[in-house]
Amino acid sequence: MTLPKGYHIAILISLIIPLQMFAQGKIVLIGGGAEVQGGWSDAPYSWAVANGGNKKVAVISYTDEDNFIPDYFMSLGAVAATNIKINSRTVAGLQSTYDLLMQHDVFFFKGGDQYKYYDFFKDTKTSQAIVDKYNNGGVISGTSAGMAILSKVFFTAKEGSVYPDEALQDFRHPHIQLANDFLPFLPGIIVDSHFTERGRAARLFGFMAHWYDDTGELLTGLGVDDRTAFCIDDNLIGNVYGTGTVSIYNSAGFGTFNGKNPTADSVHVTQLLHGHAFNLQQQQIIHGPQKLITPVDETGNYQVLLSGSNSLSSNNDFVNLFVNGLGKATDTITVVVAKGKGIAYLTKLKSMQAKYVTVDPSSDANDIGHIELRNAIRKSKKVLFLENDDEALFNFLAGGPTGILLDQHIRRNKMITGFIGEDSRYAGKIFVTNHLTDQYAAYYGRLKYREGLALLKSSVVMANTYDAASSDFYENTTAAVPFAMVDDTLKYGISLNRSSYLHFFQGEGKNYFTAKGALTTLVQINHGTRTDIASQRVNAAGTARQYVSFAEMQTVLLNGDAVVPCGVPVMTDDEHYEFESPVLDAEVDLSTSFTIFPNPSSNGIFQISSNIRKFVSVTLVDFTGRTILQQAYADNSNSTIDMSPYPDGPYLLLIRSSEKTISRKIIKCESCK
Repeated sequence: MTLPKGYHIAILISLIIPLQMFAQGKIVLIGGGAEVQGGWSDAPYSWAVANGGNKKVAVISYTDEDNFIPDYFMSLGAVAATNIKINSRTVAGLQSTYDLLMQHDVFFFKGGDQYKYYDFFKDTKTSQAIVDKYNNGGVISGTSAGMAILSKVFFTAKEGSVYPDEALQDFRHPHIQLANDFLPFLPGIIVDSHFTERGRAARLFGFMAHWYDDTGELLTGLGVDDRTAFCIDDNLIGNVYGTGTVSIYNSAGFGTFNGKNPTADSVHVTQLLHGHAFNLQQQQIIHGPQKLITPVDETGNYQVLLSGSNSLSSNNDFVNLFVNGLGKATDTITVVVAKGKGIAYLTKLKSMQAKYVTVDPSSDANDIGHIELRNAIRKSKKVLFLENDDEALFNFLAGGPTGILLDQHIRRNKMITGFIGEDSRYAGKIFVTNHLTDQYAAYYGRLKYREGLALLKSSVVMANTYDAASSDFYENTTAAVPFAMVDDTLKYGISLNRSSYLHFFQGEGKNYFTAKGALTTLVQINHGTRTDIASQRVNAAGTARQYVSFAEMQTVLLNGDAVVPCGVPVMTDDEHYEFESPVLDAEVDLSTSFTIFPNPSSNGIFQISSNIRKFVSVTLVDFTGRTILQQAYADNSNSTIDMSPYPDGPYLLLIRSSEKTISRKIIKCESCK
């Protein structure tokens, strides 16, 4: 497989990192989460003990600890396991502390605050013991904050944590405090823990961009999920254990938009699951995912505008672009919005003197009598979806003539369709439905998906990906995108954020994505890769997490004027619109112009009787919008429609004269006898 532009550069840079300088010992990176006797942690913790020489374990912390971890190590074969509290530079500097530590061949750093480890241990007998033990073949391990200190370049957390939205808004954020003057392990790499659970890919990109901006050095980013471990032997081959993933990032470079937002056109990503192995020195998979998937490109010949958050205050630029920047400011807009919702947006449209008509999916808009509404939809050049209910919207789109028309209308050549906030999910092939209602959905394998509008037929879209107000759901908003890409063979995963938007458009015979806003948008691209889906159970009774592995994908940090090619537009054969009218002729009353009998019909045979001798054709459409039957007539006032071959259900009957069309809902129902 040919890698996209920039991939080779990143890997070659990684190849020259002098990791072998410190290849005598072993490293165990544990992404956090509670250890479980008989569960996920047995294998990696046993690995540490087995590779620890004298099998004595020093459990290091800066606070008083109970004996759970020492006892746990003992249950896995340790000869001895001891809590060692080092809570000041004074204690860290004692020769006796050094001597005590050196009696153990496995060091295990507990979680907490990595800055305390840095502040207390740097340039002391304790840090000397850590390095000496590693150079003598020992095992250096740590969980959570205890893991964060184990790469040469690391995040100190001196000023507190950094959240993903902060890193995407400003990679020079004052809380991004990095250092390389503590422990010499894993040079050229920066690690992060609790990776998917806390949505930390975004902040790891911020760390990598920050370090590159400061030093010109391109770091490999390495993220480890909670309840997951990466055990690195003395040949720098890491094995993955646990229920989550290990993610490895390499970029050919980083840029900036507006002096703050990190950008990158090609970050190479490898994501691994339990049982996989990776050579850090060669940047190669030793054992990895097996199933090959090859997705297709985007072929839409229309524009799509997606916003990342719900509130108008975050979307003023989006609205201005949609109304005035795309198409014509005078274009009529069909606004699809639930009853009583979207008031601020409708007020904004009025203030901009935009012409619009509203469609409420929860109302009777699908009633056959809403002729003027359907004609207004036909005339509109733009459609805007906002503040809709998933179930109500998709039931409406499939449930009657107005919904079917709207669903077809947005697919016409040169249409412009916008989605605000959570409605942006609908634009993709599939979308997740319970990501903000079930906090542990991804963890327990309960994420639910349904078919989207497929305007972006090879994409999955996530809005509000790193909304600070819903940080408890980061695991869902982070995991849902790559899982959908792998499980449904999609090419693009779009992660949107507040005050930002993505634009899908055509230019010079190609399709493109571009994005702008206060936060950088993340676009994951699957050029064809080998994949697996997690199978390790989270507990004895539970299911596996909805996590995936892949040999290679590309992540683009998109903001500003950069564009991402995403396919070639294919023109559709748009049906010529015939506008409905309540009358067939000036002298004819619609209510008495024709009758359909029986309706419902148990056998599918319908009789049409009319006092008009001018209707010339009958078209039958199912409620997905598919034409299943057409019959032409020559001045015949009576006809028969035979639907016996077709399944039970509602259908739309279109009776056309030379200039007018009348719609009627008919039902085939075998039980209606």
